[in-house]
Amino acid sequence: MNKRNASWLLLAASAMWGSSFVASKYCINSGMLQFEIVFCRFSLGSLLTALVFWKQLRHPTKSAVRTGIAIGLLTALTFTLEMFGLAVTEAAKASFLTATNIVMMPFLYALFFRVRPARRSLLAAVLALAGVGLLSLTGGLGTVAPGDLLLLADAATYGLNSLLLVWLAGDDSRVQISFFQFLTTAVCMGVLTLLQGTGGAYTRPAVLSVLYLAAVPTVLCYLIKNFTLKYLDPVRCTLILSTESIFCAILSALLLKERMSGRMLAGVALICGGVVTEILRPAEAPSEKAAEESQILTEETK
Repeated sequence: MNKRNASWLLLAASAMWGSSFVASKYCINSGMLQFEIVFCRFSLGSLLTALVFWKQLRHPTKSAVRTGIAIGLLTALTFTLEMFGLAVTEAAKASFLTATNIVMMPFLYALFFRVRPARRSLLAAVLALAGVGLLSLTGGLGTVAPGDLLLLADAATYGLNSLLLVWLAGDDSRVQISFFQFLTTAVCMGVLTLLQGTGGAYTRPAVLSVLYLAAVPTVLCYLIKNFTLKYLDPVRCTLILSTESIFCAILSALLLKERMSGRMLAGVALICGGVVTEILRPAEAPSEKAAEESQILTEETK
């Protein structure tokens, strides 16, 4: 697979991730609680992955298990920070603060892999973040509250999730890594669900939504993301995934009857501009960069 095909595949995953907001909304409206929803989607996602890929999971490597558990713990932390942040912060403001990972990523990537951030990547990140702001912010950022700090930390964990995968995965099976990621997240969310309690409202729309969340935004989308990170660097990956805001806004307008304003359309244009700016930048796959840096370090130690 080349970088262009990987980009298109990740864009498709972004569209499917955009639909997760609508599905989660159906679950919440039926009375299910936040951690309960995440626990259901990841536990069912683990089961579905085991059923579909059981041959690849019979003999997992130790490194794949370690990497999957590490990423799963970080995924669980991401959802935990997000849930507590959302509880004390307006939804629109929370959406914007979470999206700041778009700007964080070039700097985090530079820190991890000791490379200078590309100017075009920084421009693309600023354009995309401005677009997310137009899509989500209506009343301004206001003052900084404790919930805002939780969501900024949440944004950082989003970026670290991709970086950790590139850093640790190597040539390990992405299916094995993803399975243990799902299983670890499900266990953590199960503990939090016991503490938070359950809504106990499993209506037909809620059940169908949970099944969809498990099969598509969890199993399919995470597998695509984990797979395409073999061919795309995390900066480009994050920029492409920022289009999730576009798909979320479109699907909300179509299915939840929410209105698309001129301001939101301008936000869509800025996000698209940021993604195009990044895609036009020549980039090396993370594995290629890691190989080059490893060779340099080896030569320096001789």
